[in-house]
Parts: sequence; structure tokens; C-alpha cells
Amino acid sequence: MSNGDHTPPPRVPSREQGTGMVRHAPAEQFSREKHLFSLPHIVTTLAVVILVVLVGSWIWPSHSNDPSLQRTARTYDTNAPTAGYGGQAINTHLLSPDWASGIETAWRIPLTPGDTSPVVFLHAEGSTLYATFESRQGSSPTVVAQAYDLSGTEPRQLWSATAQNTRYVETSEFVVTDTDIAFNTLTIDKATGHIASTPWENAKPVAFADGIVVTCDGIWTCKGWARNSSGWTQQWSSWTATQSFDNLSSERITHPTSRVVTDNETTSVLLPIKTSEHPAQLIDPRTGVVTDLEDPASYDTNNPRNVLLARDGIVTYDAYTALTFDAGGFLVGLQPDSTGGRTTTNDGTLPSTSDIQGFLAGDAPTWATATVTQVNRAQGERCPILTVTPTDGSPSRPVCPNDNNLGRTYVAYVPSEIRISPGADVVFAKFNTQQGQGGFVFVDTRTGAAYVSEELNGAEYLTWVFDDLLVGVVDDTIVAFTPHTA
Repeated sequence: MSNGDHTPPPRVPSREQGTGMVRHAPAEQFSREKHLFSLPHIVTTLAVVILVVLVGSWIWPSHSNDPSLQRTARTYDTNAPTAGYGGQAINTHLLSPDWASGIETAWRIPLTPGDTSPVVFLHAEGSTLYATFESRQGSSPTVVAQAYDLSGTEPRQLWSATAQNTRYVETSEFVVTDTDIAFNTLTIDKATGHIASTPWENAKPVAFADGIVVTCDGIWTCKGWARNSSGWTQQWSSWTATQSFDNLSSERITHPTSRVVTDNETTSVLLPIKTSEHPAQLIDPRTGVVTDLEDPASYDTNNPRNVLLARDGIVTYDAYTALTFDAGGFLVGLQPDSTGGRTTTNDGTLPSTSDIQGFLAGDAPTWATATVTQVNRAQGERCPILTVTPTDGSPSRPVCPNDNNLGRTYVAYVPSEIRISPGADVVFAKFNTQQGQGGFVFVDTRTGAAYVSEELNGAEYLTWVFDDLLVGVVDDTIVAFTPHTA
């Protein structure tokens, strides 16, 4: 382990600078009138037609009664009546068992009319939904921030604010402080909606810890910022290894929502490092001191390590071994790796490093409600696609969404968040169909019934507010989904 400064990668000037189809016409055109109705021409034409029909029926088998092929276009009505929300307004990070009854659209909130591709951000805290959207129509982007109370039948707006923004908002990386939601170019006051510009020059905020917002520029520099009565002030600037903001995007074991790790004595932030080129790094949010988790000189870039974030440290692993580091970056464990292709359900609880060590040794995930495994099916088999094994020792449940209300044929799981109800009676996951029309499905593992919503399949930025309320954005509208009521 090494601390402190790092030699900048090659080509960095100095530390002080901180820094479809093509159609070809035939070469000649021949007269066709003379031979158009000749016997050889007719026979050849009939043979080609028959061949096309036979081949077509083999490649694209007829499913005249298959509703999935009759729903290739968007079939939902954005002006259809909504049911309102009548749920429990509780978020335990588990699914409500009521999803086994089907899906309804609870309500809709229009955004910028006519802008079908706004940049949108949704964030839920308790019963409050924060929505930020940026319309890129016109020469100057307009940012609108809103907050809604979602505990009632219909959403109740708490506040709304609008501002002109000369720099585009990047919503893929953000942090939530005690008072603000911070992006690359602006901050939004959670109490009032006041929109303010940021001083960190388009860098992305990656963590908030010990009163410090840590920002990184996506290249080799990170900085620390503190807020006082006069605004944000820079506390430090540090060189890092080459950065990559997606180094946790495919993590399906611990499901972190923050890069902060702490053992109550030491707090660190996991930096967005490109681990295919350099070992993972931690940074002290108070001082900016950077720590390599492994020696860069001996790090095998041909066999890079995956990163698992725990609440009190970091675990890195490859196909053979797993290394455990505490919040200070010290190596505290070494063991064989044995995930067995297993992932876990997302229940909103971050594990400890010891929990992860047990899981890598083959134990059940003590922090999650269930383990999820993709099924290696025999050729031609369609079910099940997944098995869900509850941590409490209950029997595994097969997950097969093919008995669904739209008659679709699902063939594969799409790596995504998986949520389940207590006892694993209902599973929420994303699947691909035989026709390529994938989407999220609620599956009742007791009966095999599954429920699909065309409107839900068209939604982006999905955000869970309550166990029985899921919110997303469809074109220019915020849409809420809730279990069907009789």
C-alpha cells in the first residue's frame, strides 16, 4: 500500500497544470418487356416465391394468435385514466406482495410539453420525490427543479424552481448532502428548490463525506469542497489514476448507492478509477490523500479485479482470489473467490466486509433477502430463466415470466436490479423477449403468473419510492405505477 502523491500518467504536462443501407444501381439497364411473360420467367418467379415463403416460415414462425407480435408498436394511451395511489406509503426496499395482482398507472405529471428527450433526474427521500429536468430546446438550456409529496392519492407539489443554465447538467453522477442535491454544474436546495451554479468547473461530484463534497474531472484530478456561509471553497486537489465513472455500474452483489466507506474511525471514498489499467484507489475526504489498494507495479491489467463496496471497506476479486481492505486501505483478508455466478436481490442494505467474505466462501448473503442465479437451460427450454433462493433457508423459487398478461415469450434475463417480496413470492426483474421487446416484469413465483405494462416498458429513470409505488419517465411525462386493485 502506498499513500500520497502519484506520478501522473504519460502525456500529462505537469502536476501544476492540474489539470445504413446502401443501394447500388446496376451498371446497365436491360429491356424487360420482351421476356416478362415468357414460360421460363414465370416458372423461375414461382420457384422464388415458394422458396421465400418456405424460408420465411422457418425463420419467422407464424404466431397469428401470439399477442406479443401484435404489440410491436406502443399500445398504451398516455391519456388513459389513472387509478391514483392507495398504498401503504412505506419503503422497506422489498416488493409489496400486492404486485401479484397486476400493474396499474397511478398518476402522471407532464414535464416540458413537446420535449420528448429531456434530461431528467429523479430522487426519492421518504415520501418526497425530487425531479430535475433540463430542456435542451433552444439555444440556452432551461433547468426546472420540483419536489412532490407522494404520500397521497395524487402527487402534491411542494415547490418548483426554474433557471437558465449555460452548461449542460450531467445527472449520471450526483451526491445528496444534508441540504442540497449537487450535480456537475448546479446544486438544488432540497427545502426551497433554489438553483445555484457550482464552482467545480464541470467536474462530477462522486461523494459527500465528513462535510466535504468530492468531485472528479474524469481524467486524473479530484478535489474536495466545503460549504460555509459565503459558499463553496476548495479544500484540496489530488492526482489520481485514470478515471472511469462506470467502475461500479455493473455491481450486482452489494448494490451500493454511495462511494463512502467508514469503520467509525476512518472514512474514505472509493474513487472512480479505471481498474482495467490501475488498482482501485481510496481518498481521504478531509485531506485528499490517495491510497492505492494494491501495488500498481505488480497489478495484472490482463486480469483486473472487480470491486465490491462494503459499508466498512472494499473487496476486490478476480476469477481466483479476493482481497479485503479496511476503510483505511489496509489489506486485512485474502481468500479464494467463489461467487458461483450468484448475485443478490437489492434490499437497500449494504453489507460489511465480513458479510462479503462469507458470500465469496459460498454462504448465503446475510444482508440480502435472496440469492439470484441464472439457469443453464437445455437447448429449446424456455423456463425457468432464474432461480431465487431465500436467505432464510426457504426452498428456491423458479422465475419464468412466460405466462404473462401480454402473451410475450421471454427468453433471457437482462442484468438489472432484482427486487422481491417477503418470502420471494413476487419477483421484479428485466427480461428480453423472443421478439426483442424486453422490459421489466412482475412474476408471481407461486402460480407462475407474470404481469407486464407497456407503459412501464417505455419508462426510463425508474425510481422506487415505496414498496408499492414505482416512478419513471415516459417521453415528457413522469409516470407512477402501483399494484392493480380489484
